[in-house]
Amino acid sequence: MYKIGDLTFYKSHGICQIEGIVEQNFTGEPMLYYVMQSKIRPGVTLYHPVESKNSQLEKILSYDEAVQIMDCFSNEPSEWNDRSTNRQRNHAEILSANNHLEAAQLMNTLLRKDLELQKDEKKITSQDSQILQQLSTIILDVLEIALKKPKDTIEKEIYKRVQGPTT
Repeated sequence: MYKIGDLTFYKSHGICQIEGIVEQNFTGEPMLYYVMQSKIRPGVTLYHPVESKNSQLEKILSYDEAVQIMDCFSNEPSEWNDRSTNRQRNHAEILSANNHLEAAQLMNTLLRKDLELQKDEKKITSQDSQILQQLSTIILDVLEIALKKPKDTIEKEIYKRVQGPTT
């Protein structure tokens, strides 16, 4: 059980802070709910059942887990699927799985593909760009808290790793 003041990762909403625990009657039965404030969208209040079989709340990453995610950006990209529909299906599966390491590897792949295409004055598709934006928001948020570093510092380090050594 989380306590008031705890930070948690709420599946599709990112980092949230537990502001309270209240009894609500959303489903016709009174239940206890966490009252959370979104860190991504300030002013947005979210509710999540305290007792939930399929909880979408996760603990914040440890420092070691965050370092492992950062290391992912030094890896080679995953295989690129040229079929957009298959690629988008795969991206959606990774986003819904809520595995930060897989999400970071996808972000790594999209960043590297974008850099590759920029050399030919091209861009990734708008769908790929939207996924990259979603992933960036999530990954930078969780890394900021786990590494205790500003997002812009983390983002610069990620780009440095993705671009590789300069000669």
